[in-house]
Amino acid sequence: MNYSMVGSALAFLLLVACQNTPQIQTGENAEVIQGNLVRVDHSRAKLAYMDPSADFNKYTAILLAPLGVDNVEIIQPTTSYRTTRTPNWELTDADKLRLQKDFQEAMSKQLALQKTYPLVTAAGDDVLLISAKLTRIAPTAPKDDNRSRPAGRNKIVTEGAGKISVEVTFSDSETGEVLALAKDTRSGSSLWGLNNSITNAAQVRRVFTSWAMQIRAQLDRVHSQKIAE
Repeated sequence: MNYSMVGSALAFLLLVACQNTPQIQTGENAEVIQGNLVRVDHSRAKLAYMDPSADFNKYTAILLAPLGVDNVEIIQPTTSYRTTRTPNWELTDADKLRLQKDFQEAMSKQLALQKTYPLVTAAGDDVLLISAKLTRIAPTAPKDDNRSRPAGRNKIVTEGAGKISVEVTFSDSETGEVLALAKDTRSGSSLWGLNNSITNAAQVRRVFTSWAMQIRAQLDRVHSQKIAE
């Protein structure tokens, strides 16, 4: 089995184009983390690692963990959009619940398009656990609420809503052993437009959908390779 091909197909979120085939590092200088995860060169994610000995062929279903939204680093907007009295941009409990709901819906919708890897609600020896967590948010403007945007400052135009960073792990659902890990960052949009709660939420949902589509596409790719073998 080509572990470089299968592992990268599962774990690497295809957020940018890549002309080179992902390859697991080898030799004495190979970068290894957590004891079993080896760095992958030419991955489509900013950082990617996988266990070269992992047998992904055994997994036929997906257990999706709730999106991790605790301990998210928030990079405050530039001072050009802020005043000395503007409070820091923070995630409220309501924000976290909405992010988790939007991520779950995006992933569930995409995975449901193909019944190759059905979503399940319990661990099993043939179940792959996908866990994602937000690690950093970099909004481009103060939060769209009464505290952060005083009267007269409600209409703000920015180049997208900002950037979101994510870490995704693929693990054995029964043992918890991490088989692959990927980290990446994506911008909400590169276009200039109104920055408000509605447009920002729409951009976040598009980012989640994009990640979900890429994960589904690569799971389908793995499945087609399994059939071919």
